[in-house]
Amino acid sequence: MTLHLRFVRQQHEAENAVSFFFQPESSLQFRAGQYLRYTLPHSDPDNRGVTRNFSIASSPEEPLIRLTTRLSTPGSSFKQALGVLQPGAIVESSGPFGNFVYADSDLSPVFIAGGIGITPVRSILGDLARRTPRLSATLLYSNTTQDIPFRADIHGLSAHWPEFHVVYTLTRPGPRWDGPTGRITGALIKGLVDDLHESVFYVSGPTPMVDAMRAILADSGVDANRVKHEAFPGYDR
Repeated sequence: MTLHLRFVRQQHEAENAVSFFFQPESSLQFRAGQYLRYTLPHSDPDNRGVTRNFSIASSPEEPLIRLTTRLSTPGSSFKQALGVLQPGAIVESSGPFGNFVYADSDLSPVFIAGGIGITPVRSILGDLARRTPRLSATLLYSNTTQDIPFRADIHGLSAHWPEFHVVYTLTRPGPRWDGPTGRITGALIKGLVDDLHESVFYVSGPTPMVDAMRAILADSGVDANRVKHEAFPGYDR
């Protein structure tokens, strides 16, 4: 399905993470956790071309499509073009695509996210927060510093969702950080999840991180069919 999106605005999220908001010019039906393929023609594109995939960071109930990504310097030609979009500009997209979506289950969902991998998780959590009865859910989110993308949104969800438990861990914590530090380990997961065999896991982040988490869960005895994953290539961790 081809969809035209009208650019509305951009918003700083954390460090070099920026959200871009788009208004669909026709109805878009998607499941929380899916992604769109964007085409943004621009001059002198690099070898990655003019088309990129981005998770939909907004939940299906939100009126605008939210694309959140990290902008580095100098960055890809696509992201440079994205960064200078003016309100009213039209961007072509296709989709939605992807199977990183919540599947109704009696098992408690555990979300393990690294860095920009929080984008599809934000969409899923926003969707789950509107359901009744509310599920017991856990988010384990690894970042570099205390400048954590979507932290205010996540706090807003947990404030009204007592069954939702959030833990952050930082690899470069500042002197005022008193939470967990370092990368996510099997010991950290086991300390947070009461019963690994009564949970379903959603792992999202840079490819090396996703591979490591899948291996840790497998070593912990979690069946592969209870681990959904979404890897983000091109991000090192």
